[in-house]
Amino acid sequence: MHLRRAIALTFAVPLLLSGCTEEEPTPKLPDPTTSSPTPTPEETETPEVESAEDFVRRWVEVGDEMQSTGDVAEFRRMSRNCQACRGVADQVASIYEAGGSIDFAGTEIDRLRSVAPQPPTFHLDLRTPETVIRDANGGVDQRLPAGVGKYLLTLNGEPGAWFVAAYSRR
Repeated sequence: MHLRRAIALTFAVPLLLSGCTEEEPTPKLPDPTTSSPTPTPEETETPEVESAEDFVRRWVEVGDEMQSTGDVAEFRRMSRNCQACRGVADQVASIYEAGGSIDFAGTEIDRLRSVAPQPPTFHLDLRTPETVIRDANGGVDQRLPAGVGKYLLTLNGEPGAWFVAAYSRR
């Protein structure tokens, strides 16, 4: 055991003593350059443009949040030309405006499959848990059973600027 301590002290003492000089250490800075380097194309990242499929996934998430919070603004923005979507947003808004709420645990996408490239159209299977719509007093107004809904979703726009044009149950 004494040998280990002696070895440890042999390495530690010089390190500790080197910090005890009265001289101020001089920082070693790199030589100043006359110009800053220009970033190469690999160093500058361009934001990735959202694909139609990624937009659909985000639209589902926004729809879930809308039902849980009553905030319909983003869902409406993403669905600006979709009459069926407008109807869903109106229903959610009216529940919350009346003081009610929706107990909703979120949607799972069971299947998302492209069925047409132009305009981007998707077959969508959405699994939803039991959903409870509550009135202003917290009582159960309506109970919707869990299940899988099959939908057809059509987009318009372009990569990075998609919006839902049509939404229907199959």
